[in-house]
Amino acid sequence: MRIAAVLVVTLALSGCAIGSTKTSTVTVTRTVTTQTTPTPGGALAQTDNARYFGTPVSITQADPRHYLLVIKPQFFLVGVTANVAFAASQGTACAPLTCPGVPDDRWVIPAGSQNLTFALPAKTSGTVLTLGKQQMQTTTVTAAQLAAIIGGAKTPKLVEPLDSGLWLTVDVDKVTSFAQQFQP
Repeated sequence: MRIAAVLVVTLALSGCAIGSTKTSTVTVTRTVTTQTTPTPGGALAQTDNARYFGTPVSITQADPRHYLLVIKPQFFLVGVTANVAFAASQGTACAPLTCPGVPDDRWVIPAGSQNLTFALPAKTSGTVLTLGKQQMQTTTVTAAQLAAIIGGAKTPKLVEPLDSGLWLTVDVDKVTSFAQQFQP
């Protein structure tokens, strides 16, 4: 009986191994065509939404849809860069990471002697700093209003003159936005 039981178990186990399985992997490749917008290469790729800082020198209306904004470019420096430049302007030598901090946490220096001219579309808007309810606020102005302010208009009443500087966001040579910088 013992031999019969061992035989039954052996046959049962060997029956489990009689069937076999096969695993296979199938890879499906699908080609999808999408339309892309070409991006300019080289130098033009670096001028998309570039930021410039400077003080306005002049603004003139070139045609009904565009102004020409001329700025005196400046470097608006902060951190180690500002500290080292400030120390150098004072004739002080220091290790860059140990230079004393600059007044007001920023240092503005000329960025060359050449003024820069940008196209300012008439539909472009930006912000200037005005006084509202006893505190400083930003006020949105159009390109035409900016031209009037640079030309000497008294409204809107600015907290400080535009000599404090303007930040320009520029796409190649066209201003897409501007914002007055507060200088304590």
